[in-house]
Amino acid sequence: MGSPVYSHALRWHNNRRTWRFFSDAVRRELDPAAAHSIEQQLGVRGREWTPLARAQFLEINIFLSQYLLSSQGDRVAMAHSIEGRFPFLDHRVTTFCNRLPDNFKLRGLTEKYLLKKVARQWLPPEIWRRRKRPYRAPIHRCFFSPPARDYVRELLSSAQLKATGLFQPAAVSQLVNKIEQGGPVSETDEMALVGIISTQLLHHRFVAAFEMPRPLAETEVVRVCLKSKMPTSKTPYEIQQTGAHA
Repeated sequence: MGSPVYSHALRWHNNRRTWRFFSDAVRRELDPAAAHSIEQQLGVRGREWTPLARAQFLEINIFLSQYLLSSQGDRVAMAHSIEGRFPFLDHRVTTFCNRLPDNFKLRGLTEKYLLKKVARQWLPPEIWRRRKRPYRAPIHRCFFSPPARDYVRELLSSAQLKATGLFQPAAVSQLVNKIEQGGPVSETDEMALVGIISTQLLHHRFVAAFEMPRPLAETEVVRVCLKSKMPTSKTPYEIQQTGAHA
């Protein structure tokens, strides 16, 4: 309980259960002292913070920035030409909230206490009183449904796993068999499954079967957008057509 990273210890412990899927080569590269390095980042000042402040610091710097906003935010949105807007991350909002006492953020087991008090002015009780519902994607049901099963089994085959060299074929095979036989699939299993499939796909696309695009021919026309240096120009940008190697 005295550890400054206590709030995230359970998450890291559960994630460590997925290590059984990594190959020996990958395990040798993993840093078992990662939690200690995070404690050092907190420094002496971090030890003076309240447990809730430390937990929020870790969540913002590890989970929010590196996972939620990156993997589940910008990458997914930009892949579909969507730009996300996150009003609660406005720097004025976060600065104000960081100055609030802990009991305004978390009161007993009531999260977002102050936000819910404010929301009463505009939202009906069935909204602001509603219990938090975690997001759970139907991972194994999606990847093991008939339309996707063939390519998934190919990616998770012993031959492909050995060729990639990142995962233990026996451990992955055990997980696949459990899913196909209808056994109970835990959240840790789901996390491992999507991580393995994603990594295998990336390896296939950008390592094993990566193809460089062909170079442009000299006869091909390329459109180049140039910013005009003429201060009197009504159109600040000019479109020019030129050869590929002009």
